[in-house]
Amino acid sequence: MSSEKFQNYIALVVEDDASGLAILSVMLRRIGVRTVMERFARDAVDRAKKMTKVDMIFLDLGLPDGDGYEVLAQLKREPALKNVPIVAVTARDASTEIAKAQAAGFNGFLGKPLNRNRFPDQIRRIMDGEGVWEIYN
Repeated sequence: MSSEKFQNYIALVVEDDASGLAILSVMLRRIGVRTVMERFARDAVDRAKKMTKVDMIFLDLGLPDGDGYEVLAQLKREPALKNVPIVAVTARDASTEIAKAQAAGFNGFLGKPLNRNRFPDQIRRIMDGEGVWEIYN
């Protein structure tokens, strides 16, 4: 898939694990999405509010200083962010977390490890407003 489709997109990646942050950022940049990275729950909402543009947010559920679900609730309360797709990215057990993430208001769920072959299509579908609820396989 051509990276030109995504060249004007900017994603906020909230992930505390350095390798997870690097992998997701590289996969996004490979398809043309610019990334802004944040490692802490306490700073994620402020970072999102300060960005001049944010097209999608990837949010780890297990952050050391807060829960991804709490961060989601705070993000959803921000008028400027209410239409931004927010995708849970986690290694937690999908059999229980997908339903919980859907109920909480996430726009998608990507299980770790991410599938680099499916990733460009998953991003396209998310940006087209489709819910993507997938685990690696």
